[in-house]
Amino acid sequence: MSVHAKVITALPTPFTSDEALDPEATAALFTAVRDQGVDGVFVAGTTGEFTALEDQERIRVIRTALEVFGPERVYAHVGAAAPRQAESLVRAALEAGATRFAAITPFFLPAPEDALVRYYERLVAAAGDAQVHAYLFQVRSTTPAAPSVLRRLHDVGVRGVKISGESDESVSAYLAQAPTGFDVLSGNDIAFEEFVRAGGLGVVSGVSSVFPRPFVALRDALNSGDTDGVRAAQPLVARAVAAVRSGSIPHLKAGLEVQGISAGPARVCGDAVLEEDLRTLRETAEALA
Repeated sequence: MSVHAKVITALPTPFTSDEALDPEATAALFTAVRDQGVDGVFVAGTTGEFTALEDQERIRVIRTALEVFGPERVYAHVGAAAPRQAESLVRAALEAGATRFAAITPFFLPAPEDALVRYYERLVAAAGDAQVHAYLFQVRSTTPAAPSVLRRLHDVGVRGVKISGESDESVSAYLAQAPTGFDVLSGNDIAFEEFVRAGGLGVVSGVSSVFPRPFVALRDALNSGDTDGVRAAQPLVARAVAAVRSGSIPHLKAGLEVQGISAGPARVCGDAVLEEDLRTLRETAEALA
């Protein structure tokens, strides 16, 4: 079966030691990721600590991504708890040059399906000719979204969806309900191969911001039909995921730091990075270099 898999890297947001946004480190990190050959980036999202960013900080980070990667390779995350704030972020990101948006569902208070569809309808209207992609992550947002809602989202102009925190069985149900031409991306790093073989477009991976090479190697092997290459890349992807505790933000940032890439502390609360974790990160970085 022929596939055309993509690696979309979810980018962390670098801060200074006192947790202020670090523009220079942001540009340096984004450039380093770009040079590893990923297909695109998901910016100011969950991995980027969007819940801990002020709106103007989100736009500044999005602007840097647009400058480094160009608009066609950037998914600018503009999701918010309420549509009014998300619309404002869409307009500001449009002014910065964004042409492709992602937006998590309304969060904290679960939105019923009709309200969910109206939320995305408003974002599509605000975005004009730019693409809008939904971001479904019920375990974090509390808002449910049944697979059947993909058709309603398509009908109001949404162009695709990113799915995180779901079982393989659930993701299969979303793929089965996706309208023709509707992009489906997964946040599950480990299931990259199975997902694209089942019809998904690719993976949105925070782990690939720290260890991009195994993901790029797996993508290339999948796209070329290189079975041996797929078999060789899979355990390297698994090792990368394990080293950063499946995408723990403090561990992602520590993984960058041990490679000489400044990322600073996490603003959000997270797991402590122990000395044994740092040792594992260093060993993994050396093995995957």
